Amino acid sequence: MTSTTAWQRHGCYHLGSNSFYNMDLGKSVAGCHDDWNSLDHFDPTTDSRRIFAHMFYLRSVYPALQDGWNLVQWGNWTYEDQLPGSNGTLTERGLWSTSRSALDPVQTFNNTHDDQLWLLYTNVNETTTWKEDCNGKRWISSPYRAGTVVRNLFHPYENYTLAPSLSPYYHDGKEPYYGCMSSVTLAPMGFKVLVPVEQWVPPLPVVTKFVPGHDTRIEVQEDSQNRTTIDIRFEFSDPMDCDSVTQSMSFNMSSSGHGGSPTIVQSSVRCLTMDPNDVPPAAISGVSVSEWYWTATLNNVADGILTITVKDPKSQAGASTGVSRFRFVCGRVNSTRSTSIGDRQLPSP
Repeated sequence: MTSTTAWQRHGCYHLGSNSFYNMDLGKSVAGCHDDWNSLDHFDPTTDSRRIFAHMFYLRSVYPALQDGWNLVQWGNWTYEDQLPGSNGTLTERGLWSTSRSALDPVQTFNNTHDDQLWLLYTNVNETTTWKEDCNGKRWISSPYRAGTVVRNLFHPYENYTLAPSLSPYYHDGKEPYYGCMSSVTLAPMGFKVLVPVEQWVPPLPVVTKFVPGHDTRIEVQEDSQNRTTIDIRFEFSDPMDCDSVTQSMSFNMSSSGHGGSPTIVQSSVRCLTMDPNDVPPAAISGVSVSEWYWTATLNNVADGILTITVKDPKSQAGASTGVSRFRFVCGRVNSTRSTSIGDRQLPSP
């Protein structure tokens, strides 16, 4: 959504809910008091946007993921649960194992990655580990042979080596056997899409964070000099080529007339790999996290709206992020009442 105060003005919900049991309305009852709701929400670094972008990318690489008609359920490890307010209706919860592939001979994909994909997913709303005996009746079945190494197409892109089961792969009473997942852990409402490791294709690098933040308002006091230098930082999901990131940036300043054209202070550019212990987990299961960052100081930043376009920076492996756009606003705030900067009102200090 584009920036407008309308989102904030209508942001306090007070009608309650008769349809949903004990519905947690949370921030929706106080949204009109949160200035963030007036901002532009086309932030390319948000977890929800990045997970959808990655899914679209995977569909372009694995045709069975998008068009495969052969959907097979290999098993489910579930239980029935009566949720509060369900009036006696039971809900099936647990783990499901399915695969998706072309429906032979109706479908033929002219693609290198046209094999089946294995999907594991859960509707349990807490981190859960399933561990079953591969020689027992409840073994976690896969569509692949025992000994196959499979890799997750979603972060953290982990590998699993499938153990042998007692089910012959060719249904002839002897080896090879179907592969079994002896143990698997899924995050709340989590999922995995697994392929043989030789079929695995690395994800595209993405911008995972921007500082000071997309559509941030940087307040400049009325009696102060125009703020002309601002530190910025971009974080990425992969190690990037530092010079490529620097050269990929362009600036479009919608200025009020105070200041000049923004430029990067070249001596301030720094590029570093991040310590995994300093990186917070993603808010959504399967979303990549920051591994590397670029930071620098911008000079000659005027009062107004600055749009930063990051176009096709290359990773150290040679892959590109595509095009991303960010913006922030600098402006003066009157000491007695709110003054508009950009396209929304800032509160007086």
